[in-house]
Amino acid sequence: MTTIKLEHGHTITFNSESHKYIKDNEYIVGMSTILGKLASPMLENWKINNIVNAIKKEMEQSNIPLDQIENIVLNAKANAQKQGDNILNIGSMVHKYCEKWLKNEKFAEPSDPVIKGCFEKFKKFWKKHKLKLLESEKILYSERGYCGTLDIIAIDPYGNIWLIDIKTSKGIFINMVHQLHGYKLAYEEQTGKKVNKMYLVRLPKDSGDFEARHILYKKEHLKAFLGLLSCHKSELLFNE
Repeated sequence: MTTIKLEHGHTITFNSESHKYIKDNEYIVGMSTILGKLASPMLENWKINNIVNAIKKEMEQSNIPLDQIENIVLNAKANAQKQGDNILNIGSMVHKYCEKWLKNEKFAEPSDPVIKGCFEKFKKFWKKHKLKLLESEKILYSERGYCGTLDIIAIDPYGNIWLIDIKTSKGIFINMVHQLHGYKLAYEEQTGKKVNKMYLVRLPKDSGDFEARHILYKKEHLKAFLGLLSCHKSELLFNE
């Protein structure tokens, strides 16, 4: 548990294990929950279950024994879960190495070739743009009622402040753009400083080079993020 008083006077407690934010003994919604409203988890689970049931029915019609079908489904789910956990772990480790390197902390180089590859790509991006670290892993709280932890705030040789989010995903998606706009709003509100540039830096887990996407501020993207926040608040009222 980490408790920190932020620039605008609000105090936030962050539980890193459960990844929950607390203010005045109440949970404050985080970025991942807000962005999850873009695709309803219940709807996605329903779609997946429909697909699984359709596959099971096809296997039954092919005279595959029921117990064998169940074993296939269970093994497939277990492998998918394992793969998902591994992907999350890679992303988390890459973030940690990047932060330690930026802060000039001592660390042993990663032994995993995928993690090492992503880490080297980040260093290449950083050196190319001659950036200097201002803040990393910064906890944000917006008085609109949400929290988040941004990856990096940097400054370039021309004095521009960059808000950078690191990704190890297979692509860049619209929810990432919404996320950056939410970070920008909270950071500027909290610190009084203006973000000049927003960047998504994708570090692919294969042999591909880094992808640095400059995300332009658009009112429509911010409105979309705030709309997702409103969806969350609406759901809370409905549950009450």
